[in-house]
Amino acid sequence: MSEEEKGTFIDPSALKGKTPVNANGNEGGKKRDGLYIIIILLLLVAGGYMGYLISEKNKSLNLCDNEKAALVAEMEALNEMMHDEGLAIGENLRQNLENMIAQYDDMEIQNQAMADSIQQQKDKIAGLITELDQAKGDRKHYMSKVYMLQKETETLRSIMKDYIRTIDSLNVVNQGLVVDLDQTKQNLNEVSTERDDYKTQTENLTDKVNKGSKLSASSFLTEGIKEKSAGSYKETDRAASCTHIRSCFTLGENTIATPGDKTVYMRIITPGGSVLYSNNNNTFKSGDQSLLYSDKKIVNYQNQQIDVCIFHKLTGTIEKGNYVCEIYCEGARIGTNNFVLK
Repeated sequence: MSEEEKGTFIDPSALKGKTPVNANGNEGGKKRDGLYIIIILLLLVAGGYMGYLISEKNKSLNLCDNEKAALVAEMEALNEMMHDEGLAIGENLRQNLENMIAQYDDMEIQNQAMADSIQQQKDKIAGLITELDQAKGDRKHYMSKVYMLQKETETLRSIMKDYIRTIDSLNVVNQGLVVDLDQTKQNLNEVSTERDDYKTQTENLTDKVNKGSKLSASSFLTEGIKEKSAGSYKETDRAASCTHIRSCFTLGENTIATPGDKTVYMRIITPGGSVLYSNNNNTFKSGDQSLLYSDKKIVNYQNQQIDVCIFHKLTGTIEKGNYVCEIYCEGARIGTNNFVLK
């Protein structure tokens, strides 16, 4: 029998410990099933792990959302605090800007070109003040705006310092001319001082003479008078009965007064503060004032005491109360007297 006819020879000893394989390949199918099971288990484990990771990620996201909300709230609180702080800083900044404008205003500028340039700087400063005022409503960005404007303010302040140095230099140059001019002025002032001293002495002497030549009135008797039908007069303290007001007094002796006719004016002031008068043209000058008078009298004064009486005829019924009588001569009040009408 040939080898092919006899078939394949199988050594039984070679099959010990091995799983027999049937003719249909069942052993290979079992291996594949096991592999599938392992893959499914791995997928399940991977899916569970992925689910765990997703859960942890969601927890992290939730935590991040909470932290974000807390940060937003904290940021809003910080913005509010920064806005309030910015308001205080902004007020100081505004004051500094206004002070810079005031410093520019105090500069004495003779050069027109420099004056125009300084005006431009003042306009820029005024523009920064406007920006600062307009930014107050922006609560989130006000502090940053203040910070930015502070930087611009420092730049403008540096420019202003340059102007100050330039002006100071010009002033130093001019100072030499001023010294020469001052010396000339000093010489003129010495002459003027001597002249003014003489003038002052003269004025003082004139003032003393004027004061010394002023008349004085004393020994007053001012009262109401009732005119009788026979043309005689009777004193009365009843306001309703008065037809005249009479004031009698003495002009004192004054040896340095200029003798001659003197116009003496009488002013009767009512309890209400008005002046009794009979004509709107009854006025005289006292210093820079034009005063109403009740009546007047021309007196020939010869430097000696002289008794004077002045009558004022009433134009109607007068009120009750305290009255004041003032006497003026040559524009000066020389005496006063009070009286009462019931």
